[in-house]
Amino acid sequence: MKITAGPQHHLPDSRPQHETLLWLAAALVVILIYINTLAGPFIFDDVSNIWENPHIRLTRLSFSDLTDAIVKSRAPNRPVANMTFALNYYIHGYNVVGYHLVNILIHVACGLLLYLLVKTTLSISGLRTPSKYDKWVPFFTALLWMVHPLQTQSVSYIVQRMNSMAAMFYVLSLLLYANFRMATEQKRKWIWLTGCTLSGILALGTKEIAATLPFFIFLYEWFFFQKLNINWLKRHALTLTTIVILFALVAWFYMGANPLQKINMSYSIRDFTLGQRLLTELRVVIFYVSLLLWPQPSRLNLDHDFSLSYSLFQPPTTALCLAMIVACIFLAIYLAKRNPLLSFCVIWFFGNLAIESSALGLELVFEHRTYLPSMLAILLAVVVVLRVIKPQWLGIGLLCAAAVLGAIWTFQRNQMWTDDVALWRDCVKKSPGKARSYNNLALALTRQGKFNEAMANYFTALTLKPDYARAHYNLGVILAKQGKLNEGIQHLQTAVQIDPNSAEAQNNLGVALLIQGRLDAAIVQLKNALQINADYPEAHNNLGKAMQLKGNPAAAIEHFNAALRLDPDYAKAHTNLGIALKQLGHLEAAKQHFEDALRLHPGYPESRRHLEEISSTTRQPHQGSEDTDGLSN
Repeated sequence: MKITAGPQHHLPDSRPQHETLLWLAAALVVILIYINTLAGPFIFDDVSNIWENPHIRLTRLSFSDLTDAIVKSRAPNRPVANMTFALNYYIHGYNVVGYHLVNILIHVACGLLLYLLVKTTLSISGLRTPSKYDKWVPFFTALLWMVHPLQTQSVSYIVQRMNSMAAMFYVLSLLLYANFRMATEQKRKWIWLTGCTLSGILALGTKEIAATLPFFIFLYEWFFFQKLNINWLKRHALTLTTIVILFALVAWFYMGANPLQKINMSYSIRDFTLGQRLLTELRVVIFYVSLLLWPQPSRLNLDHDFSLSYSLFQPPTTALCLAMIVACIFLAIYLAKRNPLLSFCVIWFFGNLAIESSALGLELVFEHRTYLPSMLAILLAVVVVLRVIKPQWLGIGLLCAAAVLGAIWTFQRNQMWTDDVALWRDCVKKSPGKARSYNNLALALTRQGKFNEAMANYFTALTLKPDYARAHYNLGVILAKQGKLNEGIQHLQTAVQIDPNSAEAQNNLGVALLIQGRLDAAIVQLKNALQINADYPEAHNNLGKAMQLKGNPAAAIEHFNAALRLDPDYAKAHTNLGIALKQLGHLEAAKQHFEDALRLHPGYPESRRHLEEISSTTRQPHQGSEDTDGLSN
């Protein structure tokens, strides 16, 4: 088994129409195994980044609105992804089918780009072998990667478009660089290089994992165009230094002037230290490798409960995993001259895990982190199978069997993504010691009206983690909704004490106090919520009601208007503003807001009643009850 560097040599290709038919078949397979996710609900981080994000609710394609969607969303450092969510909303609102469809199309596009990158790379590296099966390497690499069950978290989980789309632009940038290097016409060279640069910028603007792209472009040049020439590397030491400086500048842009301080601060919300994370990630990386090799749905989990490593020998597998990683790196160095393609694949896998599996205070494990690294890991496996297994038709058969099994398992795993209760039940089953899984299961049950079962899971979450602010908050909301205001307020107050920077907890505590008639205390909490998040439409609406009850209609109208500026489709705020204007005698303006509320929420009785009163001959104002917006999980 040998892949040697040599002059440019193009592999024999199938006729273009055969290649097109193969791709249409592969795309159809991907669509079929993901089609059952189209109606899957918003879950987990989808809620804060999309459902509860007023800035993506585009109603017109204006520069200012697009800018707000890009820079004011929860992840302003990922403007490209934010813009796509905003465009989704502009076209079809919160209909989840459109969001899922875009994710699936991005996944198919990634597969096509992977195919083209592998095909181009093989032609550059001069793959010399008499085997007639080599032309299948790009196709099987892309197919096996696309149907791999491990990719479901990047495709079926809507918000992870950030991950899949970053990978798409990343691979496109590298592919365009290869075309730039192979082009003979100067004009074409500039076109390819410009495209490479723009794609790289788009990748970085989608997710920070793209920060490794300049390094891998440099490595790609050295491996496949310079044939690992040491003298070339020495001559371009300045280029490598520039890449390191560029990486540092990107880190400075995202992390500020004191990145070490920011890294340390990121651990303030974690249950582990920097040292523990670094040690644990050694085992996590090998766990990712095991999932690549055997991705049975029973092993996949949205919220893995991964035990910590406290030293190299506690547990002993930490040292073993370190030895395995070091061995893989040494193998890549050893293979570099003999098999540069395989060596590059190994470096690609570990290098593209480096950002999320190192010092940053992120969650320990997420399967979507393998999306980009797994691309060339699959290539490595395909090349090994086609080169080692004889007769070669048997290797082709094994790859076909792996593709069929992967497609079946992906379809099965996607069944979990169709229902948030099923998904979180699966998490609880696989991570019985993780409080967050119980909290999120309870939240999903609450949305389905299963309050008793939800409360049982909240209590389980608090048993596992008594200082879990989110569970206290959610439990407080559900208790208050059931009329148990004192108990609910207790849990909401505990949530605020644990996490005073939670605008949601402050808002809902304010609503509960408002319902209880404690007006001054409610106003304090609602103002706190707006100090934390000035762009919180629900808090503006609730504070508006409180100010109206306090006898300050001008302040009330100001806050209702603020809520509507943030969310023009906010039916409750339209109703409340209409009531305030009606009480001041501005009947025509009030009528317009009641009509807007009914347009947005046709069955809204409060708006209909006030609108009928305005239309009546008496024109007597009605002192109705305003709507608060809170006590929602």
